Amino acid sequence: MAVANLMQVSVERRGRSDGRALPAVFELGLVAEKILRSESRGRIAAVFENSFYAALGNQWICVGLPHLGSGPLHVLCDHRTQYWPAIGDAVTVTGSVIRIGSMPFATFGDAAIWSPESPARWTHAALLLGLGAVDEYFHVEPTEEGLASAGCARRPMKLTSLMAAAAPGIAALDRVITNALDGRAQSPTDSAEIAALIGLGPGLTPSGDDLLGGALIALAALDLPTVRDLLWAACRDELDRTNDVSRIHLRTAALGYGAAAMHAAIHTTISGKIDRMAQALAAVSAIGHSSGRDGFAGALIVLRAVERHFASDEARAPVFRRV
Repeated sequence: MAVANLMQVSVERRGRSDGRALPAVFELGLVAEKILRSESRGRIAAVFENSFYAALGNQWICVGLPHLGSGPLHVLCDHRTQYWPAIGDAVTVTGSVIRIGSMPFATFGDAAIWSPESPARWTHAALLLGLGAVDEYFHVEPTEEGLASAGCARRPMKLTSLMAAAAPGIAALDRVITNALDGRAQSPTDSAEIAALIGLGPGLTPSGDDLLGGALIALAALDLPTVRDLLWAACRDELDRTNDVSRIHLRTAALGYGAAAMHAAIHTTISGKIDRMAQALAAVSAIGHSSGRDGFAGALIVLRAVERHFASDEARAPVFRRV
């Protein structure tokens, strides 16, 4: 190796002038890995206490600390440097080093690549068992913020203002999935009601977005791409209703990808692994302020519609059953 190259490697290993070692990225989400391998320039788009988003080309990654957990867009570093970027800072990727401005920020050459587990093997009986366990463990208080109660078998009689605003879209979501499974035509009115969920609610990723994202991920996990594409068609041209960060997560959900805890909760339910249910629901509930619970509620709307489809017409079940 040339002397100049050895000097460059030495600088990158020492890290910044604050004396701390350059953080090592220990895990890349599968989407983030493709972006870092294909895009070399961008900017810092959003900054938080322990994470930030970088826009590389027209794609985004989320860089942060281990508490973020595994996910498709995540770039997980082993520690935080004293320096933290600001919105608008330039980002470049050179080899396996991410630079902020002119300084190296982190290296990802030895990072593991995370991807969600393959869709679980499932049957109607397993799904029914899993949903029964969800009903036992997934408790929603009447005053809980967000849309978690949308996934419950029995919803509160008195709706919060957010649930009341979301109710037409939630009902339309259920109809779109049910009609698609039963081979019935979709209604333009339902598409409009679903679109109204986008951007609905407070937060970095509004509750309505999280709900739809969970539904998209569940449809992919069930290997129902046609139904997923129908739902995405109702959302795709309405993303201006929400913010940049949430748009990125919705587009990723349309590919079938979400947080590792979301995939685990969905797979635990459809495979009927009731011994793992309490742990899976605790993990998905820990995502964000209400994002995990809102997303799982969207997944549950899908799973309950599929279960009804099986129950109403067992003769058609093999079309959708993974065995």
